[in-house]
Amino acid sequence: MTSVHVRLIQITCLALMAALTLVGCGNGEKTEDQPLSSPREKVTNVALSTVIRQDIQETFTLPGTLEAWEDLTLAAEMAGPVRWIGPKEGDRLKKGDAILRIDPERREAELTRDQIEFELQQKHLERRRVLVERGLVSQQEYEDARKTFEQAQARLHLSKVALDKSTLRSPVDGVLDRLLVDRGEYVSEGDAAVVVMQVDRLRALVDVPEKEILDLAVGGKALIFAAPVRGEGGPGLAGEIIHLAYGADPATRTYLAKIAMDNSAETLRPGMIVQVAFSRRELTQVVAVPLYALVDRDGVKVVYVEEGGKALLRQVKVGPIIGSLAVIEEGLAPGEHLIVKGQHLVNSGASVVEEGN
Repeated sequence: MTSVHVRLIQITCLALMAALTLVGCGNGEKTEDQPLSSPREKVTNVALSTVIRQDIQETFTLPGTLEAWEDLTLAAEMAGPVRWIGPKEGDRLKKGDAILRIDPERREAELTRDQIEFELQQKHLERRRVLVERGLVSQQEYEDARKTFEQAQARLHLSKVALDKSTLRSPVDGVLDRLLVDRGEYVSEGDAAVVVMQVDRLRALVDVPEKEILDLAVGGKALIFAAPVRGEGGPGLAGEIIHLAYGADPATRTYLAKIAMDNSAETLRPGMIVQVAFSRRELTQVVAVPLYALVDRDGVKVVYVEEGGKALLRQVKVGPIIGSLAVIEEGLAPGEHLIVKGQHLVNSGASVVEEGN
């Protein structure tokens, strides 16, 4: 190898060493005057909820069926042709409103006849009274006149009753639900003629299971909801328990409960299927958290609270579960900031920040 070649190799080696030195300095290799930077701490986004004391109610819901407060089938009280029908099916009725009349002309004629006879016998009796006082007729004649008068009086009373009964009237405020006869039709005494329903008040009938019946009492409150149609239910209406059966149905082993409710707005109708919510118990001023805020750590229930930007683990004692809430008997205090979203992503002492901040 010539001296020229050796010289070229030496120059190349020196150039490579210089380049490596420059790269090492540019990559931030630690020197005495350049310390290493610390790694950035992870921060988890969470949602927070302030712990408060609240009143909560434990309820249970059962299906029920509505019935009218009064569902009356009115019968004809005398025989004869139906001469007049006033209201139509579906019309509102006041107590005492006339619905139909059965042969009223005949009853009016009979009343007129008996009224005349009554007045005649009344005058005849008065004449006999005067004559017996004067001694012109015997006491027996007076007694016979008095009996005849009383008979005429009784016939007049019966005629008035018959005329009154020839008109079928509504016994309650309600709705004429069905007409069972037509005008001109002959009806016999006792034939069903119309159906009247009182719907401003309703009853809900509910079959209560054995395990729930001891939680109820007459006078207790309930809420009645229309069964949802197309995914939507109506508003709840307040009701009161008016009857609880003492004996169970032998087939279903359930107890019949009747709940009275105001329906003056007529939002519900007899025959509808409803949901009836009963109160099992009420808890006042307790600390309760959403069930999903609880975290299971090796069989122990814990929650995380935020304090000073840090997640802190709290072991809690869980009481009754009511709906979607868990009552916390120990481990949480009102005013603390409970982590309700992101709690499964943190450990105690981890840095957290509330979403949106």
